[in-house]
Amino acid sequence: MHKRMIDGGFPRNGKHYYEHDDRGENRRRVSFQSNSNRISKREGHPYRRVPIHARLDDDVDMAGTSGVGGRNANRFVASISRRGRGRKRQGRNSPAPLNRVKLSETASWFKITIPYGAKYEKDYILRLLFSHISPTLFIPIAYRTQANEASFYVEDHEAAQKLALADRKMTLNDGFKIQIRVHPGTPKFDLNPALKAKVAVVMGKRYNSETRALDLTRFHLDPDLVQDSFCALSRPNLMIAVMDIISENIPDLVALNLSENKIHTIDHLSSLSKKTPSLKILHLGRNKIHEMTQLNSLQGLPIVELVLQGNPLCTKFKDQSLYVSEVRKRFPKLIKLDGMDLPPQISFDVADEIKMPSSKGSFLCAPEGQAIVRQFLEQYYSLFDAENRQPLLDAYHQDAMFSLSAAYPAGQGATTSHRLNDYLVESRNLLKVPDYARRQKLLRKGKLAIVTFLSQLPQTQHDPLSFAIDLPIFTPQLIYILVTGLFRETKTSKQPVRAFNRVFVIVPAGAGFCIVNEQLFVTNATRDQEKAAFKSAPLPPPVPAMTADPCVLPQAAPPMTDGAVQEQMMRTMSQQSGMSLDWSRKCLIETGWDFQRALFVFTELHKQGKIPAEAFVK
Repeated sequence: MHKRMIDGGFPRNGKHYYEHDDRGENRRRVSFQSNSNRISKREGHPYRRVPIHARLDDDVDMAGTSGVGGRNANRFVASISRRGRGRKRQGRNSPAPLNRVKLSETASWFKITIPYGAKYEKDYILRLLFSHISPTLFIPIAYRTQANEASFYVEDHEAAQKLALADRKMTLNDGFKIQIRVHPGTPKFDLNPALKAKVAVVMGKRYNSETRALDLTRFHLDPDLVQDSFCALSRPNLMIAVMDIISENIPDLVALNLSENKIHTIDHLSSLSKKTPSLKILHLGRNKIHEMTQLNSLQGLPIVELVLQGNPLCTKFKDQSLYVSEVRKRFPKLIKLDGMDLPPQISFDVADEIKMPSSKGSFLCAPEGQAIVRQFLEQYYSLFDAENRQPLLDAYHQDAMFSLSAAYPAGQGATTSHRLNDYLVESRNLLKVPDYARRQKLLRKGKLAIVTFLSQLPQTQHDPLSFAIDLPIFTPQLIYILVTGLFRETKTSKQPVRAFNRVFVIVPAGAGFCIVNEQLFVTNATRDQEKAAFKSAPLPPPVPAMTADPCVLPQAAPPMTDGAVQEQMMRTMSQQSGMSLDWSRKCLIETGWDFQRALFVFTELHKQGKIPAEAFVK
């Protein structure tokens, strides 16, 4: 008869042993209770007083066995135990259970167990499974055999589910159906020196020396590791070992890819900033990082490209701009996130190796522009501070444009005693004047409109020693000047000190220059500025007496040297010095019509008593 005579199992010590287990060992034993006087409780039971042979042999023909039921009766009796009498055990060829437990989709790994799989070749078992669930693919991890079982692990949920449904659906070459048990489970891991050396070899194959990039994507599925090892970078001890290998062999690493490794915590990556200080590209996509705060452990790395897409933390941000902002808080040098270029970030981030230039009170892009700028500003402000500002007409181009804006300093509102009403009412601050018509009205066009407006502003006295002057553009066609300083309102109660910023765009005109565009900003001076304003400064070296040869001026003539301007300068000089117009004119001529210099020379000579008395006769 066929060797598979008995399909049922027998309980022993809480375990079930099947006929197939003892096949080839010829040690199958079957024991029975004495049935000689046993009678079924049910009348007419067909198996009453059945004689049973104490020992069954595979080669015995049971067709002629005495008693009712023959071989089938023996098989039934053999399947009965005291604990489960009347309950038939499932054999290897029994149908698969109808009710299946659906595998959890949140599990990371699934253990596949094949009872009696150790009796078959590994390739044979895997080919059978691959063929049955095709086209779904899976990679068996850490395949091993123990006793009669074969087991391995898979990470794909779909493949694990299909393998679970394949239980008892395939017949082996010996006629038995293959049993498959599937449940969540994580492979065991033992980081011994041999495995660490193997990991280092695999990392070496994944390293690109030209780009200094290390690709550890899906590291646990590497063909050189997956056969009999489980090297998941989600294990902290393995990740630490990988960091040590990087530090010892490639400390100048620039790019590192750790995508698709089921990494759920990155605290153990905090040593990257010390072990790989040159790391600029880091990919952590499609892992299991849940919180943005976990990235704090990577702060200090000069990351310019980062991939986080596919992690649970990305789903917590509905606003993309907020997501980018939170990432940039940790990596301020970031220019590419999740494959998308980011807009430039406004910052003052300068590399440590770059030496900043020393601070200067003023900046001149061209030293040769110093003389012209000085003459222009001295003459302009001498006329601006005069009682009559009409001579400024010659300083502006026919189509010049002018605008004024004003605001209180930070922390100082309109409650201050130094109100800016004279300026705020004419302020063209674009953030506070949304009306287009109003903006156009506050933009003065043409020199007559400009000088008329300037004449309506409070009378002033500027402090030249407070000036900071920048000259970013100086060409034969255009000069760009920025002036910052302090002035005092001379005819306003309390004579408040104001701070200002003025921008002049001037171009050549005839023998001199004229203004084509001007912007003026006025605010209140700070307390420190008020204390420092209009303080006497150390005198410059002595200048020649007025009888000496006049100072040689630059080739470019100042913009305002015509008769009207000179007349105004003489009157102003006469008022401030007390000299007659003739002597004031003489002083200005000898100093090249440099008003500030002429006034300085007069002061010095007057202190020395070298100016004759007739100079003051009017």
